[in-house]
Amino acid sequence: MFYILSRIFACIASPAFWIVVIFIWAILANNKITRIILSVLAILMVAFFTNTTIYNKAFALWCSDYMADIDTTKHYDYAIIPGGISDIDTVRWRMEYGEASDRIIDCVWLMNKGIVDKMIITGDGSSNRQQHLPFFYDHIKTVYGISANRILIEPKAVNTIENFTRTLELYGNELKGKKILVVNSALYMRRTMLCCRKVDLQCDFYSVDINTSPRSRWETWVPDFGLFYYWMKLMHECIGYVAYIFY
Repeated sequence: MFYILSRIFACIASPAFWIVVIFIWAILANNKITRIILSVLAILMVAFFTNTTIYNKAFALWCSDYMADIDTTKHYDYAIIPGGISDIDTVRWRMEYGEASDRIIDCVWLMNKGIVDKMIITGDGSSNRQQHLPFFYDHIKTVYGISANRILIEPKAVNTIENFTRTLELYGNELKGKKILVVNSALYMRRTMLCCRKVDLQCDFYSVDINTSPRSRWETWVPDFGLFYYWMKLMHECIGYVAYIFY
């Protein structure tokens, strides 16, 4: 039920949804002044939510507290990577990476640097089915040089809290007394840290999938309607964080 509600909120969290609602309301309104006010409001919302500079500032504000770089003097026994990284194309039999591929790329970099020994991937599409595992392990070995004995899999998690509860169910004894690093996208790190506190998982955190370079070019003021998708993700995450406080 929690997962279903999360998908519903993802839809209504989109600014595009509310802009359409306001435009329809404006069309159906009987009062001329009401129609004008609603139309102007919708136009202003379009201008606001298609502005890259505004979105970048909002995104940076949400993530700014979780952007510390990795301490390369530390050593971790395990890195936990929440899923959403990839899936298996069962027609062409190849891994297809999603937007969160930085999670595994950065984790592999940490492993190759000797900072992390093993990774635990939880709830990812490429490794959540037994028949996919041989292909998955072969891909990771071929592309990244990481052997299967350095990868642990948790296949059942469908949301952030389950990434950790199910990981602890499977590997809790193995993780006792170990140094753990959680690698996740910066957008989701606030909720990730909340979940780790709820399950009493003692760990450090490393945020990826964000570019902190200053970006203030003239192009960022040109309306970009693709930003509706990113605003939806950001707003959905804000709602999700509040929901997880009471979960």
